[in-house]
Amino acid sequence: MKKLKKLNKIIAVLFVLCIAFQNIAFAEPAPSDESIKIDTLTDDNTGVPELTAETAILGEASTGKIIYQKDMDKKMYPASMTKLLTSLVVLDYFSPEALITTGNEVNDIPWDSSKAGHTKGETLTVKNLIRGLLLPSGNDSANVLAVAVAQKVENNTELTTEECITVFTDLMNKKAKELGATNSHFANAHGYHDENHYTTAYDMFLISQEALKNETISEISKEKEYAGNGAENTLEQSTALKIKKYNWTSHNLLITDNEYQYENAIGLKTGFTDEAGDCLAAAAQKDDITLIAVVFNAEDPARWVDTTALFEYGFNEFGMVDLQKSGDVVDTVALSGHNRLLGDALDVIVKEDISEYMRKEDAEKVEKTVEYKSDLITEQKDEQQKTQLKAPISKDAEVGKVTYKLGNDVIKEINIYAATEVEKRTILNSIQYFFKNLKENLFTVKGIASAVGIIAGVAFIIAMIAAMKSRRNKRRSKYTFQSGRGRRRYRSRKYKNPRIRRK
Repeated sequence: MKKLKKLNKIIAVLFVLCIAFQNIAFAEPAPSDESIKIDTLTDDNTGVPELTAETAILGEASTGKIIYQKDMDKKMYPASMTKLLTSLVVLDYFSPEALITTGNEVNDIPWDSSKAGHTKGETLTVKNLIRGLLLPSGNDSANVLAVAVAQKVENNTELTTEECITVFTDLMNKKAKELGATNSHFANAHGYHDENHYTTAYDMFLISQEALKNETISEISKEKEYAGNGAENTLEQSTALKIKKYNWTSHNLLITDNEYQYENAIGLKTGFTDEAGDCLAAAAQKDDITLIAVVFNAEDPARWVDTTALFEYGFNEFGMVDLQKSGDVVDTVALSGHNRLLGDALDVIVKEDISEYMRKEDAEKVEKTVEYKSDLITEQKDEQQKTQLKAPISKDAEVGKVTYKLGNDVIKEINIYAATEVEKRTILNSIQYFFKNLKENLFTVKGIASAVGIIAGVAFIIAMIAAMKSRRNKRRSKYTFQSGRGRRRYRSRKYKNPRIRRK
């Protein structure tokens, strides 16, 4: 039992020494938790075009990044750009191949409206009605589609045109809010002037962005012209239905053959009323980048010139920058209370791609800041101490967030995760780690220093044990003898003549 107690004491002291020398002799330098900073250019408006348009906006389609704006929240009249939203609402309720037969609504439009040329009783596909809406900008097409949707939603074919328009515009306003276009209100399906029918450049950007995502709208809005019958030949053999032939040309001069044609243009929609002025919501694509520009009240030819200038500015001055790829390590953080056999630091990663459309020069000025969850951070003794995370931590556990900023603008903020598992420190893995490092570093300065320290520690332990044993022996510097009646103790006596003892 006494020997076991001694052994336990020795093991305990050795363990303490192992821990101490883990943290002194072999500790790797703690990884820095400083943000990775990439230098960038200041936002000095270099190359920004001067526009005639009253309000305007330019943004990247996939990210929604706004890279230029001029009074983008100012209340404006959208005119026929409204028809982009009308198309989105219609395609929420009908497939492009669905057939619709026109009624009296084709004539329930102002006399000076732009028209596609429909007549009462003809049958068209939804896709061709949208063509009539977007190419010749037909207000009659808008009414036909609005009535069809309203009658379907209300399950009532007896609704008047006015009643149908009320139902449809409610759907338009609801759709606009869903897209984030919260500063808009729509009073009809075609955009003919109404004081209560308005939007902003930013809201129209959002509507255009959604329209580009729709395959049918995107396809039609880039067409220069269309020639064919209203039913797209699907009913050519039927004599019971009225089918009309059409020859429509787009009003968008950026895509048709003329002096204002822009080679990268891919649609969307023009607009004009006396109150709105000349307007355009346009899209252009170059090197897999799609830009959307919206201009309000830019008298022709300024709307074509302004829009082209915006696109050139966007393509020449800006580019898509990959800030981080999914699985990339965004930081390496020190650990505490962990199994050091597996390392002293943890890599943290992101689990999604992070891209941003920005000035090409600004790619070098993005600042990255990592923030860890407070419950994972080891209590710091002072502000100079590096951040350490407490073990254990599971692989893929969320450990904090990373924020990307350009100047004062936050580009992106997402969660970060542990790339590997972090095990907790135990007596066994601490001793294993110590002897592993002792072996690896035995003939280095640190290894020799560690070995000397251990030898000194063991020598100290041995000296302590020897001292304890010596004290115990001194207390027992007595002799004993056994008698029949029991044990008696006597102190030893000295005599002048050791051979003579008293009797």
